[in-house]
Amino acid sequence: MLLGLGIALGVAGIGFLCWLLFLCAVYAAPLFVAAMVCTTFYDHAMMSGSHAILAGIAAGIMVLVLGQAILVSSHDPVLRVTVSLLLALPAALAGFGMTLGFSGLGDMGAIPSYIFATFGALCVGGAAWTRLCAIQPA
Repeated sequence: MLLGLGIALGVAGIGFLCWLLFLCAVYAAPLFVAAMVCTTFYDHAMMSGSHAILAGIAAGIMVLVLGQAILVSSHDPVLRVTVSLLLALPAALAGFGMTLGFSGLGDMGAIPSYIFATFGALCVGGAAWTRLCAIQPA
C-alpha cells in the first residue's frame, strides 16, 4: 500500500515539475540574464551583494519587457522569429538539464540519458517558442 502511494506521489511530483517547467519556460532568458548580471557584478567587486541582486533583477525585467515589446510591436516576421528563438534557447537548455536530471533518477545509461534529454530540450524549447510566437502584434 505505502509502496504504491510512494510511486504515485513520485510520478505526480515529476509531472508537477514538468508542468511547471513548461509553464515558466518563457521566462528562462530573463532569469538567465538576471543571474549572469548579478554574479558578474558581485564577482568583479563592482557592487555589494544587495546592489548586485537589484541590478540583476532590473536587467532581467528589461530583457523581458524589451522582448515582449518587440514581439507585440513588430510586424516583421524575421525579427519576430529571431527574438522568439533568442528567448526560447535558454528554455531549451533548461529543458535539457531538467530532463537529464530526471533520467539520472532512473537506471539509464549515458547514451539513452542524453537522447532523452535532447528530446526534452526540443519539447520545452518548442513549447516556449510556440508560446512566444503566439503573441500577436498590435
